[in-house]
Amino acid sequence: MKAFALVVLFAAVACATPSIASLGKLLHDRLTGPAVDINPFIIDGENAAEKSAPYLVSLSASKLVAAHSCAGAIIGKEWVLTAAHCVNELNQLAGSAVGLTVYAGLTDRSNEDKAQIRTIDFAFNHKQFTGAEGSDDIALLHVTPAFEFGVNVKAAALPYRQEQFDGQSSANYGWGLDDAEGTMYVKDLKVAKSDVLSAAECQEALPSDAPVSSKQICVRVAACYGDGGSPLVVEREGNVAELVGITSWGYMPCGYNNRPTVYTAVSEYVDWINEVQWAYYVLN
Repeated sequence: MKAFALVVLFAAVACATPSIASLGKLLHDRLTGPAVDINPFIIDGENAAEKSAPYLVSLSASKLVAAHSCAGAIIGKEWVLTAAHCVNELNQLAGSAVGLTVYAGLTDRSNEDKAQIRTIDFAFNHKQFTGAEGSDDIALLHVTPAFEFGVNVKAAALPYRQEQFDGQSSANYGWGLDDAEGTMYVKDLKVAKSDVLSAAECQEALPSDAPVSSKQICVRVAACYGDGGSPLVVEREGNVAELVGITSWGYMPCGYNNRPTVYTAVSEYVDWINEVQWAYYVLN
C-alpha cells in the first residue's frame, strides 16, 4: 500500500478546497500501484478553545488572499516549523513558497483581519526529503517581520533531542477537513486528543508495508486534507505546549479503520533545526 501526504492542490487564487472529483484525480495521478484508501484531516475532533494554540499558523497559497493550504508551528519570533511536503506544494501552487503569507494568532479563520500576517522570506526543506512517505518530511520557514509575542501568538517549546513521548496524551490542532466527504476547510479550529503510540503499536495499527521510519511517530487522530504541517503537542501545566510532531501523512479515507496518522518526530530534528537557523544568520 502507498500513503498520501496531508495536503491538497487547489488554485492559488481560490479560497475553497477542491471538489471530491479533483481529489480523486490527484490520487490517481500520484499513486502508481493499485488504488488504495488513504487519509489526511482532523475528523471526530472538537472545536478548540479560543487562544488554545497560539503557536499555530495558517500557510496561504496566495499572496493576495488567505488561501489556507497547510499549517505550521511557531518555534521562534522569526521561525515556523512545517512539513517539507507543504513547502513543495506551495512551490507548485505559487512558483515559490518565498513571498507567500503566514497568518498567526487565529482560532477562527474568518477573523483574518485580526491575524498577524507575515511574509516568508526563506524556506528550507530537509535535504533527505524525497517526497515519499517515510522520508524526512520537515521544513523551516523564516518570516518577516518578526512575530509580536503575546496571548494570541507565542512559540511552542522544542523537545529535547530524541525525547520519547510513548503513552503521553497529545493534541493535534488544525483547520483541515472535518468530514471525509467535505469539500471546504473548516474556519473554526479543531482539536483531537489521543495518546502517542509506541513504535510497536504504530506498526501493528498500520498495514505491514506502511513506510513508517524511526523518525516518525503515530497517534490515533484522523488528520486530513489541510492539516499537513499542523502541530502535534503535549500540553504542560502553565499553558506551555511541547512540539512533539508535524503532521505528515495517513491513509484515506480520513479516519479509515481507526488507522493512526503519522507525524514527523520533532525530537529527531532538534540539531537540524539549530543548524539551519545558525546557517541562515551566518549568511544573512
